[in-house]
Amino acid sequence: MLEAVDTIQEYTNDLNYESFLNSKMVRDAVVRNVQVLGGAANRIPKPFRDQHATIEWLRIIRTRHILVHDYFGLDYKILWRIITVHLPPLQQSIKQILDIDPLEDADIDQI
Repeated sequence: MLEAVDTIQEYTNDLNYESFLNSKMVRDAVVRNVQVLGGAANRIPKPFRDQHATIEWLRIIRTRHILVHDYFGLDYKILWRIITVHLPPLQQSIKQILDIDPLEDADIDQI
């Protein structure tokens, strides 16, 4: 999850909304990494997700499902809001979780 968030931020760091819209490659890469993020969140054990309820796990998972199943109906304004508003605090939360309460080695690759 952290790698997907970091990658999205790397790809969009120097972009504004208009330049994001004008780069098909960046849009496609961001969509793919949001899908990866949601897929990874879905694999986090429920007890662990319950323990860290400040993260909107279900919203992350649902976003992935929307992107996978309704790609052509994608609203890039919503995706940009995810990138600019929701990902920075998610990144910090994931880092804090990994510092405080790491999962077993078998599960750690998913966060």
